Amino acid sequence: MPLTKFTDDPIVKRLRWVMIGAMLFSLINTLSGQPNSFWQHPETAIRGDGLSIFNKTNHTFDFFLGHGWQAYIVASLVYLAGAFLIVSVLPRLAALITIFSFIFTHFYDGSNWLAVRWQLGMQGPIFYSIALAVIVVFSAFPAPEIAAPIVIRLRWVMLGAMLLDFVNTLVGQPDSYWRHPETVHEGNALSRFFLAHGWMAFSFYDVFYLGGAFLLVSILPRRAALVCTFAFIFGGFGGGSNWFFYEWRMGWETPIIYGLILSAIIVFLAFSPSRKPTAF
Repeated sequence: MPLTKFTDDPIVKRLRWVMIGAMLFSLINTLSGQPNSFWQHPETAIRGDGLSIFNKTNHTFDFFLGHGWQAYIVASLVYLAGAFLIVSVLPRLAALITIFSFIFTHFYDGSNWLAVRWQLGMQGPIFYSIALAVIVVFSAFPAPEIAAPIVIRLRWVMLGAMLLDFVNTLVGQPDSYWRHPETVHEGNALSRFFLAHGWMAFSFYDVFYLGGAFLLVSILPRRAALVCTFAFIFGGFGGGSNWFFYEWRMGWETPIIYGLILSAIIVFLAFSPSRKPTAF
C-alpha cells in the first residue's frame, strides 16, 4: 500500500497548473527583469520592486538569485516541484487553500515586475488580474450552472478586498493631506483625482465604485460575473498589499498572510461541501 495518496480531485488537478503558471510567470519576470550586469555579476540582482536584493527594506529571500541564474533556476525548479507535490497530497480543502495562497503571492510578485520594472503602471496588474481571473474561473468552475451561488457568496469577499484597499488609501495619506488635499499620495490616477478634491469626494467615489462593482457582478451572466469577481478580488488584494509593502514597509510577510486569509475565505465559501446553493 502506498504511503502517500495523490489527489484525484479534478479541480485541484486543474488549479495546481494555474498555480504553476503564476509561479513560472514570476520566475520568468525575475530573470528577464535583471539588469545587464547581473549575468556576469549576480550580486547586482534586483527584486520586483526595483531595489537591490540586498536592500534591507522589505527584505526577501533572494539567496539563490544572488548566486547566479543557474542557482536560481535550480532552486526555483525544486520550489515548483515541492509546491506541486504538496498540493497533490494534501486533503482537498487544504490543497485548495494552499493553491490559492501561492496564486495570490505570485500574482503580487508578477504585478510588481509589470508595474515597476516594465513601467506599465496600474495597467499591467489590471490586465494581469483579468487574465488570471479568466484562467482561475474556467479551471475551478467548468460547469456554468454552479457559478451563480458562488458569485453570490464571493461578491462579499470582493467588496471586502476592495474596501480594505480604499481604507488603506485614506490611512496612508500624509498628515498634510487632511488640510491640503493637493498633497495627495496615490498611484492610481482616478483615485488621485478624487482624493485631490478631499476625503469626502473620495469616499463618495468609493461608495459608487463599490456599489457599481457589486451591481455589475450581480447582473452579468454567471460565468462573466465570476470572472469579474475574481478580477476585482485580485485587484483589491494587489492594491491593499501595495500599501503594506511599499508605504508601510511591512515586508513580504504581509501580502503572503493577506493572501492566505483571502484564500481560506474563498475556499470555504466556494468549495466547502457544507455550502448550499443560494438563490438571488
